[in-house]
Amino acid sequence: MSTADIRQQFGERIRSLRQARGWPQVEMEDFLAMDRSYFSEIETGKKDPSLTMLKTLATGLKITLSKLKDGL
Repeated sequence: MSTADIRQQFGERIRSLRQARGWPQVEMEDFLAMDRSYFSEIETGKKDPSLTMLKTLATGLKITLSKLKDGL
């Protein structure tokens, strides 16, 4: 699996988790105090989030890091 593939899958995972909670992207970005373009690039698989950002995403989604990576 290529790096681009895993980024794409992870972005889809984040989008799915966010949508399952009924949160629009802008609400999630505001809640996490995250730059809108950076969050969008994570969801579209264009950026590799750092470990710190992974923890921030997991905390914001109220799940563990392990759950965040499920299905990848």
